Amino acid sequence: MNSIAKITIPVEKIYQAINDPQVLHAQSVIVKYHEQPVDTADQYNEMAYAIKIVNDVIKYIEAARKQVTQPLDFYKKEVIRLEQFTCEPMADFITKAKARMVDYHNEQERIKAEAEAKIKAEAAAALKQSQSVSDIMGAFTDKLFATSVETNKTANIRTTIKAKIVGEVDWMKVLSVQFAAGKLNPDELIKNLAASMKQMGVDHIAGIELTEVKSQSIR
Repeated sequence: MNSIAKITIPVEKIYQAINDPQVLHAQSVIVKYHEQPVDTADQYNEMAYAIKIVNDVIKYIEAARKQVTQPLDFYKKEVIRLEQFTCEPMADFITKAKARMVDYHNEQERIKAEAEAKIKAEAAAALKQSQSVSDIMGAFTDKLFATSVETNKTANIRTTIKAKIVGEVDWMKVLSVQFAAGKLNPDELIKNLAASMKQMGVDHIAGIELTEVKSQSIR
């Protein structure tokens, strides 16, 4: 297994980049065109050129940053790989061990349920055969003593209820319950709705407004 003794980080690269003359020029372009209106073709072309200058500098600084962070990224990947190599068998052990503990818990619950059912059945039978209150209580006590099973209690078992689809679903009720409980974010639900409506040929849905938003691409 390889180990990394030390890494060299060329931090000076990012400082050199942000102090480069082209960065200062881009900053001056921002000041010049910060509130420049775009009312004519010439102003449109000027703004496009200004955007290109600033965008090129962003790429230049990003490239310098990558030179600085690349050794860190590589080192981070190596550290994560070592962590996973060591911890994955441990996590696998925990998962399998918990599963065996849950199996044990379920078995204890099954034994307990069977014992309680047997007690009830025998008590009911004793009730039918007995004539007096003392006979009934005596028979019940005898049967309880003979059939009771002491089961081991299991700690740290958390029981959760999960929903799964087993047939035709009333999705309207599902959504209404989720919304009422605050478990659904409406914005997340309609995030890709416009694209889905276009794909399915749906022009209108009650309560939904489609708004066209344009953005300027940079080349």
